[in-house]
Amino acid sequence: MSRIRGTRGYMAPEWVKMDPITSKADVFSFGMVLLEIVSGVRNFEIQGSEIDSEDWYLPRWAFNKVFKEMKVEDILDGRIKQSYDSRAHFEMVNRMVKTAMWCLQDRPEMRPSMGKVAKMLEGKVEIEEPKKPTIFFLSDD
Repeated sequence: MSRIRGTRGYMAPEWVKMDPITSKADVFSFGMVLLEIVSGVRNFEIQGSEIDSEDWYLPRWAFNKVFKEMKVEDILDGRIKQSYDSRAHFEMVNRMVKTAMWCLQDRPEMRPSMGKVAKMLEGKVEIEEPKKPTIFFLSDD
């Protein structure tokens, strides 16, 4: 049994649920960092004023932008957005976001191994559309 370790916002749900901790907890943290790299937004920063702080969750926001609204460019880091060319970069950004979403699944068994994550990012395996990540203690609307 381990004590809870990690930074709030990056810790896998199993730490709070007191479920067994496996290497999939690190996959969750990697997914959050990967999403932050793409978006240039920290998990705990609110994107825009139309979202209440209680409702803000970076993975949910990114998932809705990419898979519901189909606006990949809306989640891009502002420092790289002006260089984004949908024809040249869409596939890479889409692959990064899909990989991050798979890493951020609530249930550890749904997350890929880090070996598979590497293959996903390299484009060596096909990535199915992931399920919408939820905050494990809040309902998914």
